[in-house]
Amino acid sequence: MGRRPFVREQILNAAFDLMAKRGYEAVSTREIATAAGVGSASMFKHFPTKEDLGRALYALALAPIQAGFRDLAGPPADVAATALAFLYRSYDERPRALALLVFPPHDFTPWEVDRTNPDSPRSHLQRATGLDDDGEAILWGAMTGPLIDRYLRRRDGEMSPLAAAHAARIRALIP
Repeated sequence: MGRRPFVREQILNAAFDLMAKRGYEAVSTREIATAAGVGSASMFKHFPTKEDLGRALYALALAPIQAGFRDLAGPPADVAATALAFLYRSYDERPRALALLVFPPHDFTPWEVDRTNPDSPRSHLQRATGLDDDGEAILWGAMTGPLIDRYLRRRDGEMSPLAAAHAARIRALIP
């Protein structure tokens, strides 16, 4: 019985690495079990479906990002600059976790990124900036676009030093 949390952690770590590199849809549960060094039966004992595994992974990986967005407050342009700096710092520290945020699966919508979740980063951002849905979508795209480009092109270098310059460009998007 003492081994179960360790096996669960192994599975989550393997799923995190594979899904963040290749995407949720591109990874099979068999690949995850193999990478975790566990059998399929053990895998399904902890996570009866791939969606159950995906939901657990998103909850764990995105909890620090959700927490970082909870306290956004101030003038909308300052909120955007603070959120951008946080996203860039998060990318520098954990690029794969940020990949899960900006590349959610198509098979299901994790609650952590669901627009109807009042605790999702985008919901916090929208409330703090007062933007409508379209304005928030434009702002989110401007904030995450450079991260997506950096991640997909596998470019080296930290994003944090660029946050202030990018925030200055983004300020024009906020009325």
